[in-house]
Amino acid sequence: MKAPLVAIALGALTFTAQARAANEPEPARDVAAIDESAKAAYDEGKYAFCTAPARPLGVRQRGLCTLAAEIDGCDGLQKACNVHDAPKDRGWLERMAEWLGPAATVLLYVLVGVIVIVVAIPVIRALLKRRRDKKLAGREPPAPNRARLLEEAPVIAEEVSDAEAALRLAEAHRTRGELKEALGLYLAASLAALDRRGAIRVARHRTNGEYVRACEEEGSRAPLREIVREVDRVEFGGAPPNDDRVARVASRAAAIVRVTASAMLVLALGFSASGCSAPQRGADPAGTELPIAVLERNGFRVGTLETSLATLPIPEGDAAPSAMPVVVVDMEKVPIEGEAAAHMMRWVEAGGVLVLLGHVDDWPSELRSKEVPAETRDLVVRAVVPHDALADLEADEDAEDLFVPIEVKGARTARRDAFAWNGAAEDEPLGFLGAATYASKRRVGRGAVLGVANDDLFTNVGMMPAHNAAALVTLIRAAAHDPARLASSGSASLGDVRVARAEDGIPPPANPFAALIAAGLGKGAWHALAAASVLFLAYGIRHARPRAVEARGRRAFAEHIEATGAFYGKTRAHTHALGAYGRFVEMRLRESLPRGADPVLFLAARSGADPARVAEIYARALEAKAGDVARGDELSLIEELRRLADKALGGSRRHER
Repeated sequence: MKAPLVAIALGALTFTAQARAANEPEPARDVAAIDESAKAAYDEGKYAFCTAPARPLGVRQRGLCTLAAEIDGCDGLQKACNVHDAPKDRGWLERMAEWLGPAATVLLYVLVGVIVIVVAIPVIRALLKRRRDKKLAGREPPAPNRARLLEEAPVIAEEVSDAEAALRLAEAHRTRGELKEALGLYLAASLAALDRRGAIRVARHRTNGEYVRACEEEGSRAPLREIVREVDRVEFGGAPPNDDRVARVASRAAAIVRVTASAMLVLALGFSASGCSAPQRGADPAGTELPIAVLERNGFRVGTLETSLATLPIPEGDAAPSAMPVVVVDMEKVPIEGEAAAHMMRWVEAGGVLVLLGHVDDWPSELRSKEVPAETRDLVVRAVVPHDALADLEADEDAEDLFVPIEVKGARTARRDAFAWNGAAEDEPLGFLGAATYASKRRVGRGAVLGVANDDLFTNVGMMPAHNAAALVTLIRAAAHDPARLASSGSASLGDVRVARAEDGIPPPANPFAALIAAGLGKGAWHALAAASVLFLAYGIRHARPRAVEARGRRAFAEHIEATGAFYGKTRAHTHALGAYGRFVEMRLRESLPRGADPVLFLAARSGADPARVAEIYARALEAKAGDVARGDELSLIEELRRLADKALGGSRRHER
C-alpha cells in the first residue's frame, strides 16, 4: 500500500528536500551520528539533572532511577535516587499516587464544611449578642468610675531608664504573682532598651502601636509587637493575665533587652547565608529540555502548542495534512479532559499526526488500547524513514528507494511497559521490548497516532543511555514522515513538532462560573452564595433597621481648653497650672533636643534671653506643685515661658495647647 503513495509523492518531494537542505543543517541518519548529536547537545547545554538534580525527587523522577544506575558520570542523580538501596521497579509508587486521587474529593467536602462553619460563627454570635443585649436592657447602669488613691504609683514606661533594672523588677513581680504589674514592667524594659539603642524614641504622648511601627530594628519589631498585644489585651481589654502568656512576654522582653551588636551581626550573616540560589538549567531528571534539543539537532522544528488541545485548528475540505504539525502529548504530564480528548481525535481524523506517550489507560477510548507487561527493558526500534539523499532521486527511479529501513538496538527504558491495540485497524509496530510492543503507529481517518507505552525516552535522563536518542528520533521521524503525509506534501513543513504543556489538556472555560465548575468548585460556589445570603440576612437587615439615636452635642477642643483655664482661675490653682505647663514644655523640648543637651541653654540660645533669667523661670515651672502657696507671679511666668518656647521651637504653636 505504501508503494503507490510513495510514487505519487516522489516528484513533489524532490523540490521540497532541495529547499529544506538549502535552509537547514543536514540531520543525522545513522544511529552513531544521532547518539553523537545527543552527546553534543548535553555537553553544550550544561544540564544539571545528572550532577545537581532538583530535590526532593518526585514520584516520576524516582521512576527514572533505574536508568540513573546505568549511566556513567551521573553521580548526583544516583546519590539522590540512592539507587543501590532502591528497588528495581518503582511503578507501584505511581499507582499509589493514582489511588490517592479520591482523597482530593474528600478534601473538597472538608473545605466546604469549613466555609459553612466560618459563616455560621458570626451568625450565631450575632444571635447570642442580641439575646445578651435584651437581658442587660433592664439592669441598672454601673456606678461611675471614680478615681481612687493608689498605694503605689503605677510604672510609666516612658520614665524607665534602666532596662536591666526594670527587667529584674518585672521578674520579682512575676514571682509574687503580680502578673499585671510584671507585664507593664516588661514593656517598659523593652522600650528603654530600644530607646537606648536608638531604635525608637520614647515620649509620653506616643502609643504602644506607634512604638511598634516606628521600631527600626527588624529583629526586635516582631517580639515588641507580641509584648504590646498582650499588654493591651490586659490593660484595655480587661482580660486576666495568665502564667503562660506572661512567660512568653518575659522571653520576648529578655531577648530585646539583652540583644548585643554581635548577636545582631551573626543573625544578619545567617539570613544572608541562607539565601536561595538561582535554579540551574535542566535540573529536573524528568524534564524535556534535552530530548527537545536532540530533536532540533536532527532536523525538527520543536515548539509548544499555541492553543489548547481542545481548540486545535482542523483543516477544512481537501487541505493538505502535511501543513499540520506533529503534536506530542505526554499523558503522564498533561491531564486531558473529555472535551479536549474528543477534539484531539477529530483533529487526528482530519489528517493530524499525534504522538501519545505515557500510561495506556489514559489514552482516548477511541484507540482501544490495553496495557500488557513486558519481560525486559531492552528496546529495539525498527522503522522505515525517508532516504537522506532524497533530493538526488530522479522522478523515474524506483519509488521504493525513497525510504530506507533503520534498526536501533541497545536502547533501554526505565519501566517494563508495553501495550496492544484492539480492533481491526491498520497498525504498524515500531518499538519492541522483547516480544511485547512498546511503540506502534495506528492510522485513524486521514491521520495517524503513534503510541508509546511510557515517556521514558522523552525525558532528560532517557537521553543519556546509549542509542536512546536514536530510538526517539527514529520514532518521531516515522510519525512525522508518514507516507500519507509525504504524498500530500507540497512544502517543507514535515519537520514541525509541537509539544503539549501541562495546561493544554484543559479546555478554556466559557465564563468564570464554568471555570469554577471545571475545577470541581461548583457546589462550593453555591454554598458560598447561600452563606452570603444568610450573612446578609443576619447583619444587613439588622443594620439597616432605623434606630432612635440620642443627639449629643460635641464641644470643640478650644472650648475645652478655655473651660479648663476658667476652672483653674476660679479655683486659683495658679501653681498647678504653672507646674503642668512647665512639664509640658519640658516634654516638647526633650523631643527636639539632641541627646545630652541642656534645655535651659537651648531656650536661651534660641530666644536670645538672659540664661540666668531662663534658668530661674524653667526651675520655677518644674518645681511648682499643686499644693504650693501662690506667689502672685505664676500667670506672668506662664506667659514668659510660652514666649521663650515659641521662639525656641521655631514658631510651632502646638505647645500652647
